[in-house]
Amino acid sequence: MEERTSANAAQEPPVGADEFIRLDNERSGERMPKELAALVEGRTLSITTREKFDFRSVEPVPYDGDRWQVKLPEGTGLVMPGRTSGRLSVDEVGRAAVRELGESGELAASRPAWVDYEPHAKVSAARTTVLRRLDGTILEPHYGVFGADDRQVYYPGGYPWTCVGKVYVWDDWGSPYPAWSGSGVLIGDRTVLTAGHMCPWGSGNWAMQFVPAYYDGVSTLGRGVSSYVSDYYGYDTDDTVSAWDMAVLRLYTPLGVNYGYFGTKDYDSAWEGGNYWTLAGYPGAVAGGNRPSRQMWWPVLDDDGSGSAEEVEYEADSTPGNSGGPVFGFWSGLPYAIATHSGGSKTTFLWWTIEDTNVGAGGGALNSLVAWARSNWPA
Repeated sequence: MEERTSANAAQEPPVGADEFIRLDNERSGERMPKELAALVEGRTLSITTREKFDFRSVEPVPYDGDRWQVKLPEGTGLVMPGRTSGRLSVDEVGRAAVRELGESGELAASRPAWVDYEPHAKVSAARTTVLRRLDGTILEPHYGVFGADDRQVYYPGGYPWTCVGKVYVWDDWGSPYPAWSGSGVLIGDRTVLTAGHMCPWGSGNWAMQFVPAYYDGVSTLGRGVSSYVSDYYGYDTDDTVSAWDMAVLRLYTPLGVNYGYFGTKDYDSAWEGGNYWTLAGYPGAVAGGNRPSRQMWWPVLDDDGSGSAEEVEYEADSTPGNSGGPVFGFWSGLPYAIATHSGGSKTTFLWWTIEDTNVGAGGGALNSLVAWARSNWPA
């Protein structure tokens, strides 16, 4: 089975539901190369200390049958801290984009030959959290849900759904628990795309972790399949403008080489109104954020430009935890992101609501940022 790649004209729209249904799930029948399997098969525990410590003095102590305890020094973190972060100028990113993008206007998606292709994932009804007041009245849904919540829980059993994952963020790696979490997607050999506001800007001792195909506490790809983030970067533009709310993460482990990744395309306003798009991620209101959910076949309603960035507007349902999830369509059976989910936007005049939508950050700026990451962070 050959690796599936695509290079379509930028103006060609993605497939709709009628064409998508004709795609077949395919089992690979091939095995991952041993050298790649070794990268994710090891059960490695990351331990970081603020002060120098001789771990040879640590003695495991049995406490319950075949279970052991290890007493670690004060200030120990059980995560792998990040190294660098920063904001890039549009010009700096643009130079990398010229090299990577050429005239195609897209960055290719990749599915390795040993990865199962499963466009039609198993789905179940969304387990949405319903809150009630003391008198029994049901509270209104979270902001960002339009009418009934149409998100579906799915089981990530194959490409492309296994590329979407959960992002954990520590603003202090010494903390035993992450400060917040959201969503992201593999977008290169060792690159993840997420929302800019997901990153711990300003922290000097941060850590981030990406778990692809996260489902009930572990990855469906294997219990040890995840990677901490070594570096993250976004734009140095106005971070209050949602069109620029995007960031790329460099993984210590090149998970994209093992499991494939999404491509990207520059959003074309000619696609407006077409029911082409999908939003996937890990909102806390659906299955407690422990299982991924998605909403498919909805339209982009409008797009507003800010330089090379585009604020893509839609009424796909989202709540906290969806941030950083990919907004994408399918071309030739492969997934291409046009935006990363940012949040919601409401415009009012006096007591009237003029506009009420969810938004993603996309446009040429997204293509360029991913191109910069792929160029600077090879496998």
